[in-house]
Amino acid sequence: MISIQAAMAVFWWASAAQAAPADPPAPVVMAAEPAVAEPAATVAAPAAPALLLRRDTPIHFMVVSEVTTKTHLAGHRFKLRVDKPVVVDGITVLPVGATAWGEVLAAKRSGNVGKGGSLEARLLYVENGAFRIPISGTNSAKGASAGGETALGIIALGPLGLFAKGNNAKIKAGELMTGFVEEDTPFPRPVSSGL
Repeated sequence: MISIQAAMAVFWWASAAQAAPADPPAPVVMAAEPAVAEPAATVAAPAAPALLLRRDTPIHFMVVSEVTTKTHLAGHRFKLRVDKPVVVDGITVLPVGATAWGEVLAAKRSGNVGKGGSLEARLLYVENGAFRIPISGTNSAKGASAGGETALGIIALGPLGLFAKGNNAKIKAGELMTGFVEEDTPFPRPVSSGL
């Protein structure tokens, strides 16, 4: 027979087992999400101001090949080159050798009776990479007339002396011309290498 004390102990043990809370569940550990760095705000460096080649800036040119009324007519384009560098804010924007173009406006050949030829030309533009800078400037040339020689020819040769011709007008290779920038022209400022 079970003693009352033993029965009570069994009862107490059963009651305690039911009343005792179960072990708390193990906490669920979530894998931490990797920290994502926020993209840094891109701060653009302030753009350097453009170089400005001002209107009426003089540019010095040299004619590359001869232009003459003997072989060239109105509309003929001829080549020049920049003869002195053009500098803006200490930076060369048009180096020596940059190509420029001119155009013959009028060409009158030398004629009989000793009349000299005449030539008029204008500057058009300078090339610098993708840029064309409009320029203004004109040049004219006259061939020497042979009036005195014609008079002597008429005396010596009679009417055949009337066919004596004057000289053709020409702009010689190596001749210098000055043109002027027609309008303010911006150039991008070169990017500094930081060295």
